[in-house]
Amino acid sequence: MKTILIADDSNSSRDITSHFLQQGGFRVLEAEDGVAALEVLEHRHVDLILTDIVMPRLDGWGFYAAVRKQRHFNLTPFVFLSVLDDLNDQIKGLTLGVDDYLSKPITPQQLLARVNTALTRRDRMAAYFFDNPVTGLSTEHFFRENLKREKLRSGVSGRPLSLVVFGIGNYVSLVRGHAEWFAESASRKAGRNLQKQGRSFDIIADMGQGRFAALLPEATLEDAKNWASSISSSWNVSLTWPATEQSISVDIGYDCVSVSDAVTHNPLEILDKQLASFERKW
Repeated sequence: MKTILIADDSNSSRDITSHFLQQGGFRVLEAEDGVAALEVLEHRHVDLILTDIVMPRLDGWGFYAAVRKQRHFNLTPFVFLSVLDDLNDQIKGLTLGVDDYLSKPITPQQLLARVNTALTRRDRMAAYFFDNPVTGLSTEHFFRENLKREKLRSGVSGRPLSLVVFGIGNYVSLVRGHAEWFAESASRKAGRNLQKQGRSFDIIADMGQGRFAALLPEATLEDAKNWASSISSSWNVSLTWPATEQSISVDIGYDCVSVSDAVTHNPLEILDKQLASFERKW
């Protein structure tokens, strides 16, 4: 379920727009102006931002400028939904680089179609990125392509190549006991922790649902096990649940395999098998 942030100072307008989006299968977060919306973005991941223009404290133009200054929002679709239907306002918004400009009133069908189009466009663009701009980790697509390439290189050179898959052991309980956004926050924090402990030429990717894959060139299976064991033994990642200020630990597990010594010539089969061992049982 994708999350959309609505910034609008009109309670009735927010309620209507939120209802349309929830009926379309989206999770919705709300803010009454640009300042409140920026506060939401400090703590929550969102997949798309939908904002009014005329708002107190920080209007839509200022909110857009503040968001785009932050690199990790580069691929987050930003859509204006405003009563300002003047052509000059629309041209200004599109010239600034917003993904779409919608004029109120709008039908539910139009809103959902434009939102889904913006998200689809974002997903297509993300597939061409080496790094996820939100997490800083390699994308799954980039990881899979490099796994195939490194497997060939290893076969020709005879040099070792190892794969380590990490998984948040309590990911499901974080979702069920707290919230999906909280589990996603835990996953991002865990990913940053793993990235800090890799070598400059290692490739570490976020594979979704609290799972990560690390490709270790020039590392034997024993090297990989020692590295993963060291991370596991020193692991100390936790988040604070805002409702109770309780500190919740983030558990981590791992599995290692030598890609260079594997019988199969298809390294993606190895990766998918390792990922399946950490598949979430809902």
